[in-house]
Amino acid sequence: MKTLKIIGMVVLALTVILVIVVAMQPESAHIEKSIVIDAPAASIFPEVSNYHNFNVWSPWAKMDPKAKQTFEGQDGSVGSTMSWNGPKTGTGSMKIEEIEENKPVKSSMTFGGSDGRSYSEFILTPEQHGTRVTWTYDGPNDGLAGKTMWVVMGSMLSSQYDQGLKDLKELVENKKGQ
Repeated sequence: MKTLKIIGMVVLALTVILVIVVAMQPESAHIEKSIVIDAPAASIFPEVSNYHNFNVWSPWAKMDPKAKQTFEGQDGSVGSTMSWNGPKTGTGSMKIEEIEENKPVKSSMTFGGSDGRSYSEFILTPEQHGTRVTWTYDGPNDGLAGKTMWVVMGSMLSSQYDQGLKDLKELVENKKGQ
């Protein structure tokens, strides 16, 4: 009986801690990752502004190679859209909302099962020996469910952004050497 009481207290304490952690999550999620690529912005821009090219280095294309993708609109222009449906990535779409050649590319994103709209942006900034690529994510953490999802997904998404930027760097710098 004493053992059950101790287990119950531990479960209760962990539940309280989890509720506190979830409640402390922000109303809006934000991730910002960057990397310096040894190449001019003009060499990087086609990789981040064209959804066909994005899939070459995207962490999600590698994670879910069986995902079916469809593309609409003119590549690299406002309104260009990529939709996906995969066993691991689920369903969703990305649409270019704002674009400035060799500078920022901002996309809106929707994910199946969610009413909210999130945003992703690539910002290209000249650096002394290349270009800094900053990749951001901004989205709602609506209610307890959104905050709970962010506890689980936030660190995973952050590491996927890091991996994507490393793969983008490798791709662009290898093309430069050819």
